[in-house]
Amino acid sequence: MIYENSVIACGLPARDEGLSNRWYHEGKGNYWSDYRGMDRDGDGIGDSSYEVVPDRYPLMEPVAELPPEARPMRTLDLSAVEERGIVALAPGSLVRLTAVDVGVGVDKIFYRIAGQDWQVYSEPFPLEGAAVIRMEYYAVDKLGNREPTKTLTIYLDAAPPVTRIVPGDPHYYAPDGKLWATSHTPFELLAEDDSGVAHIFFRIDQGKWRAYEDKFYIPGPEGPHKVEYYAIDLYGNREAVQSVVIWKDDSAPETTSALEPKEEESPFEEKPAPEEARGIMPQPSPEGPAPTGGPEEKAALYRVNLVRAELLENTGVGSDWSFAVSLDGTTMEFAPGSLPLLLYQGEARELRFEFTATESDAGTSDVGSASFALTPPWSPGSYTLDLIVYEDNLQTAAARALWRLNLMVEEK
Repeated sequence: MIYENSVIACGLPARDEGLSNRWYHEGKGNYWSDYRGMDRDGDGIGDSSYEVVPDRYPLMEPVAELPPEARPMRTLDLSAVEERGIVALAPGSLVRLTAVDVGVGVDKIFYRIAGQDWQVYSEPFPLEGAAVIRMEYYAVDKLGNREPTKTLTIYLDAAPPVTRIVPGDPHYYAPDGKLWATSHTPFELLAEDDSGVAHIFFRIDQGKWRAYEDKFYIPGPEGPHKVEYYAIDLYGNREAVQSVVIWKDDSAPETTSALEPKEEESPFEEKPAPEEARGIMPQPSPEGPAPTGGPEEKAALYRVNLVRAELLENTGVGSDWSFAVSLDGTTMEFAPGSLPLLLYQGEARELRFEFTATESDAGTSDVGSASFALTPPWSPGSYTLDLIVYEDNLQTAAARALWRLNLMVEEK
């Protein structure tokens, strides 16, 4: 059990190869200087798990304040380099020179870097600056006997990995640059780094970061899905987050003589009103031919889908959940396992969905709600909505649950 530690700028932060390791205790984990999450409620605990190891409650501040001179470094003992003459180091590493003399003993050790003046070695020193450093060194014993000069080439690995996403079949790159795939298209993440790749992480549609282990597929409905990914090398160099939008299409072509597309049913579908209800009254035909006008433009139609409902955090609220969504006075219940769910289809207009999550207790149920509003003109894409439920409906309660809802707005 590892918790309430501060892990700061130490290269690769951690590795978890055990089955029973725990990186948190009683709602507190560790501070990780490379943690990417947020703390929306200001409780000092990250809203999402740390992805390198399973720390569910990462701390937002170090456990203890470090003095200004504190600088985490690694130390290279050249006695462990053997005779290879080449070594790779993380930037900021320290170099230790050691020498052994079986006679009168070592008097001094001399070294120089990149052909500069010789220096007397006194303590471990850092290597900074150039990516490739040539260092020479030798020792002298107390009788003045000097060993032959040794040369070492040191590579400072400051470059992060480079990761690319590789689609399997079927897939299609459209002329406009869009990548199209289906639910059955496998995707691979391939990372390259001179010192070796330690981890690759990815997430889909703003979901939870996951460690990449094998090929994956794009879940959810048809339309655009955003995949984000990055890698960390063995020295802790972290790649900037890369992203790609993958357009999913599982529908076969359909040939029909009808001019209107077939409509899916939605509990919140906008129905066209009769002409009288819309204020269009029958008018007598004027004498003579009716004036001809240009073709009437057809308004764009949209679909709003609830794609995913994921429990990101639960610190003791309970496990008996029910969910509902309301629009224009109509309420519909749903379950996370039944998604995706079509919520609305029709023209763009002012919409406001009210989502509620209820955890049923023997006494008073715990209820949380969140709103999702759309105002014309609509922007197709993926949207994220967080819904928080507090124990006993008190925002000061220590126990709470955080649900994340993912919605997709698509133009038909």
